[in-house]
Amino acid sequence: MERLYVFALMWSVGALLELDDRRKMESWMRSNVQLDLPVIPPDSEDCIRMEEYVYPSDWTPEYGSILVPNVDNVRTDFLIQTIASQGKAVLLIGEQGTAKTVIIKAYMSRCNPETHVAKILNLSSATTPLMFQRHKAASH
Repeated sequence: MERLYVFALMWSVGALLELDDRRKMESWMRSNVQLDLPVIPPDSEDCIRMEEYVYPSDWTPEYGSILVPNVDNVRTDFLIQTIASQGKAVLLIGEQGTAKTVIIKAYMSRCNPETHVAKILNLSSATTPLMFQRHKAASH
């Protein structure tokens, strides 16, 4: 139960903070709260530092598929993998331009097409129920 609390706290409250403030929060929690927090060494192979990441040079990606790894989209990808591995549905919502479509497409590209099918439907505040119904009818 303790680890679930830490997970929820760090991914909810911590998600609202900038990187420096997240480090301060982690430092404060480690020194003031009796929780069993995991220790991840700075040179861990589980982490990829931005300055070390290089796109493969043997192909040129489409502009709309380029996803520069940052804290937010790596976190979102981790949560998608964690939730999907439990057989649960995943729904991404958020502001436009936050890479929701690109993250989902990247995740789905790693899935076996024999067992996974993706249907991407972009909705906005201007989407009416009739527009949604027409889109669904046209896609069958």
